[in-house]
Amino acid sequence: MKPELIIDAPILGEKKIWVKKVYKPHFDHPFHFHKLCELTWVLKGHGQLILGDYVGGFADGEIILAGPELPHLWKCDAIYYEHKKNFFTKAYGMYFPAELAGMVSDDATGVHRYNNLMQKAERGLRFYGKTKAVVTGKLKEVVATNGLQQLGIFLQIIDILSRSEEYEVLASVGYKRSLNINDIERFNEVYQFLLKNFHRDIMLEEVAGICNMTSSSFCRFFKQKTQKTFTYFLNELRVGHAKKLLQNENYRIKDIGYECGYNNPVHFFNFFKQIVKQTPKEFRDNVLKR
Repeated sequence: MKPELIIDAPILGEKKIWVKKVYKPHFDHPFHFHKLCELTWVLKGHGQLILGDYVGGFADGEIILAGPELPHLWKCDAIYYEHKKNFFTKAYGMYFPAELAGMVSDDATGVHRYNNLMQKAERGLRFYGKTKAVVTGKLKEVVATNGLQQLGIFLQIIDILSRSEEYEVLASVGYKRSLNINDIERFNEVYQFLLKNFHRDIMLEEVAGICNMTSSSFCRFFKQKTQKTFTYFLNELRVGHAKKLLQNENYRIKDIGYECGYNNPVHFFNFFKQIVKQTPKEFRDNVLKR
């Protein structure tokens, strides 16, 4: 499947939104981007999310806002591919132009607040807490309606998000949308390979070969485009999976390290603390207290 600019929302330049339902065994889009903003609501599904230079897990109930041309990839965990009859995903993607508020309102304060939200969404936003609970209720209304009623409820959601402080910015401050179509194709192949194989030892030569590059050329290319080293990115991917496993008390911390591709428990602990700023045990204890 070729990565691409995906124009699957027929509303460019129009004063409305487009709601797309996803109901499949697993998410199947490649690493891609849109000309429109995208608000994603995951009702059912878990796996890994790459958005810009961010890498981490996603789970049921996620609400993610991504600005235009922010490349992203939703990849379900391996269990969705191994047990297709028992696992299914359900999500909604809501697409709208970045200029929507200015198109439908002349309220300067509201439009300014909306534009601030859009500026932050250029790096991707994950919402949580009371905001997530309230917006989830509104999203249920959006997918159950259409026309002016649907647009009105969606604008209420955007207003709630623009006022909220309960969000996490995903891509880094230094992230730059510098990928062209050829870069997107290369990164799609690399990311798909890593998401499938991060549980095992991965040789740099393997990954560089995907891009028909030498190891040194690939490392320079990866660092230039993502502002991080390939090794750091791979560890982010492994640690992101570990964070999900740590939320299940039945897994021993030491075993989680092996499950995520670390042959040495010390390496697992060190990389986890470097990326999360907590030890695996501290992370687990904090999650289970919630």
